[in-house]
Amino acid sequence: MSVISLRRNVTVGVALGMLLVPGCHAADTSMPYAEAIQFAPEDLGGLNTRTVSVESEDSTVSYSYPILGESHPLSAYVRTAMAERQTAFLENLPDRGDPELVQTTSLLAASDDVVGVRMSVTDSTKASDRPGSSTLWYDARTEQVMPWTSLFHDEQALAQAHLALADVLREDYDMAPEQLPGLVGEVSAKAEESDGELVPAAASDPATDPEEGEGTGEGELPLGDADLTDPEQAMEAAERWSASPLADLAFSTAGGLAVRMDPAQIPGTGRAEEALIPIEAEETEESLSELGYRARDAAVNGNSVPAERVAETTGDTEGRTLDCAEAKCVALTFDDGPGEYTEELLDTLAEYDAQATFYVLGSLVEEFPEIAERTAAKGHEVGSHTWKHDDLTSLSGDGVREDMERTSEAIEKATGKAPRTMRPPYGSHNSTVSDALGQPIILWDVDTMDWQSRDTDAIIDHAVSEVDTGSVVLFHDIHKSTVDAIPDILKELHSQGYHFVSVENLFADGQLSEGEAYTDARLE
Repeated sequence: MSVISLRRNVTVGVALGMLLVPGCHAADTSMPYAEAIQFAPEDLGGLNTRTVSVESEDSTVSYSYPILGESHPLSAYVRTAMAERQTAFLENLPDRGDPELVQTTSLLAASDDVVGVRMSVTDSTKASDRPGSSTLWYDARTEQVMPWTSLFHDEQALAQAHLALADVLREDYDMAPEQLPGLVGEVSAKAEESDGELVPAAASDPATDPEEGEGTGEGELPLGDADLTDPEQAMEAAERWSASPLADLAFSTAGGLAVRMDPAQIPGTGRAEEALIPIEAEETEESLSELGYRARDAAVNGNSVPAERVAETTGDTEGRTLDCAEAKCVALTFDDGPGEYTEELLDTLAEYDAQATFYVLGSLVEEFPEIAERTAAKGHEVGSHTWKHDDLTSLSGDGVREDMERTSEAIEKATGKAPRTMRPPYGSHNSTVSDALGQPIILWDVDTMDWQSRDTDAIIDHAVSEVDTGSVVLFHDIHKSTVDAIPDILKELHSQGYHFVSVENLFADGQLSEGEAYTDARLE
């Protein structure tokens, strides 16, 4: 059985910083003050924030996050985490009230080496009206997204940081041991009881359960012996320690840690919105991991656009990638345009932050290049549907290649980007077509039959009843009845927690092969 020593050899003397609600007076001038490093992406001069709000009759969901690039791992991780939380929220709405979910992110550090973000969540359906917050750190050297626990070299160091925080609360705020909140009090009490010797949870019999934010139950700490340099083990440790105030830590301008806490737990904070408790740099020197040192350097000395690691981004076209192996995704696809109703459809899709895929005819793109350009500028995928809707199986291999090249050139000229996927008219393809194509063939698993019925209600019913996670849904935006159906389809599928993505986004990286046909990405 392994034993971890947590004897404290130093006295921690730090400052307390307070963030006050609007209209409050400044904190007592006798109160020490420190400042956490946090800033908006726009402050860097090369990054933007994407902000989305979707209001429906039943709820309001909104989120914002820094646009770090279409394929940046941190963008995908943050966006997917928000999508999963939004789905859970929408699937479990209460019967009454005006439920609202607000998710925001802010930057804590940015350099070529490390990017740190703080994610905050306010859920009106939860008992607490305080946002839940935690931090994530992208390590450019390993290209891994790491939780806050990875800033410490092991769980012994993590527990030591809790003891340092306990010392601050006792010494600067005269808090008695029994007043120390949550895990801070538990770690401190265990250290006192055992004269600084604590047994990791992994070596103990009782199970731990920090789920409710009250420590681990049965007097057991979440202390384990995880390798915090390993993303999976660090994430598991973050779950065990999820009730810790250190989950919402940043670096202070002085190079120490700045820990946000509920002011209701801290005597003397008055009407502060949150208590910001910094720990001096020298008190964390032996606790930080190698990543922790680099993250601190990025926060204190970096704060510039990480040009080598973050893609240059503009407008709505980047930073919206979801991991559809984790999120509840569906791809809405529209054939035969662009047409007279396409721009109305683009406006409707924007109301739900919905990405779609448009399989366009090259002849119409040549006739209406401005519509194709706007479609791509709004972040939608523009794919090939041949030049003028010929059945490709009636052509030779050279004929197929000529048709596809002509269509691709028209799309690239209008949008600035060559199509990466294609859909054959009527879904018709054979070995000659497959061999001649330079793109994956995207078919569908949900055919709304909109081209046949031209009935808005029938289109709505068919789409909503047949869709599942990973579906590819076929529509035609050349029909007014279809475009009229989309608002209700988006509304209903949104309420079920679906996220609307492009075909490229729906399928995982490397999953699509040239000449191969795909109907869906359902997870079975």
